[in-house]
Amino acid sequence: MNKKTQRLKLKTIHIVIAILIIICIVLILIFKPYYKVENRIKKLSTSYSNTSDKPLGWLRVQGTNIDFPIFYYNDVDNIGDPSYDLGWNFEDNRKLVNRTVLLSHNMKNVSSKPLIADKNHGRFEQLMSFIYYDFVKNNKYIEYTTNGKNYLFKIYAISLQYEDDVNLYNIDKKDKKEYIKNAIDNSYFDFDVDVSSDDKLLTLVTCTRFYGDSDYSFVVDARQVRKLEIRNNYKVTEKSNYKKIKKILNGDDKNE
Repeated sequence: MNKKTQRLKLKTIHIVIAILIIICIVLILIFKPYYKVENRIKKLSTSYSNTSDKPLGWLRVQGTNIDFPIFYYNDVDNIGDPSYDLGWNFEDNRKLVNRTVLLSHNMKNVSSKPLIADKNHGRFEQLMSFIYYDFVKNNKYIEYTTNGKNYLFKIYAISLQYEDDVNLYNIDKKDKKEYIKNAIDNSYFDFDVDVSSDDKLLTLVTCTRFYGDSDYSFVVDARQVRKLEIRNNYKVTEKSNYKKIKKILNGDDKNE
């Protein structure tokens, strides 16, 4: 084998190695989890500082400081005390059901221009960050730990709803299809994630005075990440009904 052939062979090997490295990097970027699950199982085995009761679960919301226990409303004295950094469920569910509904206070972030992830806010006050499209684009996952397991959920709908219309309880499987449709129809954003009646659902609810009164609730709907589903930063776009929200956020229109 002459020197020219050796150089050509060596160059080919280098090119092949470079291509393989590029392929590996691309695969890592594609399949690297966008959201890293943090184990909260141990936190469920201990009592919370404000109460002797054991929590139903533990909630963590991407992009926020929402990382605290969830209790059964009827089991904890003064659970409505706004000084408690915790959330609650009106049903004693210690495992995933068709639709798990979690609530907490929003005492300080109730204006028509909510602050984004303010470090001084607790409870569900930072949940209002999801009214902003730029925030939603990079924060789409919710983690809920219960029954000795860490479950991950993908957000598929975000809306403001008249509080009397918000269902705060689990629903039958036969009603899930209609609920999902209504949640997507009411959502201000179109999420590139399919949802079916076979999925376990998670709903976060808090109060707001976004429209200047307390008759509305802020609602974030998510569905469980499916087995072998990639945890990616899936696409989200603004819907036409978000125009009114943007006007209010910009101070152009404070009337509903």
